[in-house]
Amino acid sequence: MFFHEYPETTDTLEGIAKRIHRSPKDIEQDLSDLVDLGLLHEVRTLSFNKARDQELQREISKRLTSPSPLDEAEKAALKEKTGVGIIDELLPEGYPSSSVVLVMGDPATGKTTLMVQLVTEALRNGKNIVYATLDDFPDSVRASMKVMGVAPANYETEGRRRLTFIDCYSFLVGVKSKEQYSEDPQRLSDLSIVVSKALSETNDPSNTLLAMDSLTTLIQRSGVRPSFDFLHTLVAKIRSCKASCVTSLSRKAFHPAIIAAIQDKVDGVIEMKAEDTKDGLARYIRVSKMKGARHVTAWTPYNRDPSLGLIIPSRNAVL
Repeated sequence: MFFHEYPETTDTLEGIAKRIHRSPKDIEQDLSDLVDLGLLHEVRTLSFNKARDQELQREISKRLTSPSPLDEAEKAALKEKTGVGIIDELLPEGYPSSSVVLVMGDPATGKTTLMVQLVTEALRNGKNIVYATLDDFPDSVRASMKVMGVAPANYETEGRRRLTFIDCYSFLVGVKSKEQYSEDPQRLSDLSIVVSKALSETNDPSNTLLAMDSLTTLIQRSGVRPSFDFLHTLVAKIRSCKASCVTSLSRKAFHPAIIAAIQDKVDGVIEMKAEDTKDGLARYIRVSKMKGARHVTAWTPYNRDPSLGLIIPSRNAVL
């Protein structure tokens, strides 16, 4: 009756209730029914709740300024040692376990040696390993692991597998792979799927180290832009499953701007260089970047030994 008499009326539920001397609760269902029948047109409006906003701001400020003891404990637990002596000295508090780390260096500095050393120590410490090979056959990596005192076969038993290879090198040299996982590194979308599958099939992805040797070959084969997109996706994948990743790159293979862009995408950078001296080739290493961890940025000398990996010269005689 009210709307027949005043057909152009526009008002709120409370306003209409006041006009006809009823409570809003009494007429709420009636108005809803009229809207459903199409006799009334409902227009919803939004308003800012200042009181609720202030409440949320107080809660956010409290969380930012007063982290709980559990939060601190969880943060501390995220750091761990690599088991590689010289790296652990450069990262005295350990490194954040869910990190993507770039091993970058000149030719003949031992990048692959360090990669294998990190993998063997991770296996000894109970981690799962997914190793993507782009520069050599998986069997060559297995041979290097044996020299360092780890028998790969002990970690590749079905049902108790902790070491998995993704063979990309066989595609590059035109050889049929015998590994469970293999992929053409020039098909980056397919390689990303294979990496995801290999990580997901470990018994604990958050306790897994993905090793990729090397990013140099990936960029040279697939191009800078597609490789950057792949790396961006890889970093997101590693963080989402709380795994870790280490990959290698030749420092002299690309323009400095490309190198800088790659460093910006990763969490940590381990740099290696070699210099000619009167006594022969001198090698140095440093951690130039490591998010969330204290690190030594000074160049530190090291020696390379096939059976021991990278070692500090002062300890060479003792070993």
